[in-house]
Amino acid sequence: MSMVIIMDMVNRISMITHMPAPNHNRPLGRAAEFEHLLAEILRQAGWRVDRQPKVAGSQPDLVAKHAGRKYIIELKVSSEGRKDRAVPLISQAILEVQSAARRFPEATIPVAVIAADHISNSVAEQVKRFAIQNAPNVGIGIIDAGGFRSFVGHGLESLNAERSESQLVDLLAKRPSSANLFSDLNQWMLKILLSEDISESMLSAPRGRYGNASQLAVAAGVSVMSAFRFVRQLSDEGFLEDKGVLRLVRIEELLQRWLAANQRRVREIPVRWIIRGEENQLQVAVRSYLSKMEARSLRQKRAHGGRLLKAPPRVCLGLFAATDVFGLGFVHGAPPHIYLERLDPDALGQLGLSVEDADRKLDVYVRIPENPEAVFRAAVERNGMPVSDVLQVWLDVSNHPARGKAQADEIRKKVLSGLFKKERA
Repeated sequence: MSMVIIMDMVNRISMITHMPAPNHNRPLGRAAEFEHLLAEILRQAGWRVDRQPKVAGSQPDLVAKHAGRKYIIELKVSSEGRKDRAVPLISQAILEVQSAARRFPEATIPVAVIAADHISNSVAEQVKRFAIQNAPNVGIGIIDAGGFRSFVGHGLESLNAERSESQLVDLLAKRPSSANLFSDLNQWMLKILLSEDISESMLSAPRGRYGNASQLAVAAGVSVMSAFRFVRQLSDEGFLEDKGVLRLVRIEELLQRWLAANQRRVREIPVRWIIRGEENQLQVAVRSYLSKMEARSLRQKRAHGGRLLKAPPRVCLGLFAATDVFGLGFVHGAPPHIYLERLDPDALGQLGLSVEDADRKLDVYVRIPENPEAVFRAAVERNGMPVSDVLQVWLDVSNHPARGKAQADEIRKKVLSGLFKKERA
């Protein structure tokens, strides 16, 4: 085995992701989903799987038994199924699983697996050739969210399968559903599915008809697994009709459920102007902030070879300030709101805002959203200024004490009436 080559690949993946590698923390998010997928693949093939193994102080991803053999498995997830991502990741997985196998108290077969939303057959073959040449004692696996499986070594070839959405649906269906229907990305995908009945000037989202979860994932810019889980939960709860195209049904009930889920305590910070200006000071401040942050990002990219080390917090008008921009303003005199992606003192300063003495003289409320992707991806641009989409505004104002229900009813009557009345079942 060429250890130099594999170590070089590990260094390359560390540079690509700008993160130290390797580590043995338990997987989160997409990594956890692919770990579950791999475990289900093995179980359906008759294997016994331990998803929480411990090996001499470390914690590999899986330990499995089959046909009298024990396998120790390390899984790495790539954001993209390209060769320049896949080869360094398989190298890292090989090193980690070999190390874990040496510490295991009995004889085991090391298996390195990589996963991505989509991995082409050609990339899979290149990964396997690289691994066979440099680590012939290690079993290799390549899986993707479409059901594609390509394994080699130690009898693993029996696990191979071609791409099939039905396989993934079957695998995920075996997992008890504890997902939040109104998670951040799920709210974003709901806005996409509802967007055909809302003007583009009031909700920014890709518009089209989606035949399956994979197509929705591409349009939404989310992982295939996230879209599969979302579509499955909508279907399980009776809100989705799937007859060649994904169509929402019982929409009024769904929107009322969404509204109820949106009423949890909101992180809202009162702030004041450092220097008070003209009447439309908030809109001027937001435009100025965006201009400054764009210039700062460009300077940062030039200084770091095209890389943006940390994106500035996203911002948009919200609640009653947004209704005024949409020409739907019904409530006057309430302090305006802006959404800020995270509480960042520098960003507040660039906006000309301060938390000091805000309890004495409140000018603006800053909201830190729990669903930032749903808020900022769907925001629309009006005269160079980002504004919360009208669905988000309806959700936010509905229970607001400053005549929020009256404002929500106005939005429902003038903009969302089609959603509440349209029969799709």
